[in-house]
Amino acid sequence: MKIIVVATRKEDASPDEFAPHLAAEANHALGLYRDEVVREIYSRADGKGAILVMECADEAEAGQLLAELPGLGLLSFEIYGVRPYRGIVQHVS
Repeated sequence: MKIIVVATRKEDASPDEFAPHLAAEANHALGLYRDEVVREIYSRADGKGAILVMECADEAEAGQLLAELPGLGLLSFEIYGVRPYRGIVQHVS
């Protein structure tokens, strides 16, 4: 299942709190990318987090994988399972 994740840095967390976790966070995310769990990853243009496109069994599995990120207490996640847009499916059928 395709999963879209919106990761947001908590507003009360300072850049100094994030700094010790950045390298480990990047390594973890790139490991998930290498394992083809994370298919796409983007930094948000507003600088407040990231957007990930994941391939998992369901939202719960995505949440479990994200729970392993270093510095987890500094981020919040919105996790959405998605499927093809119904307008395209109806039009093609």
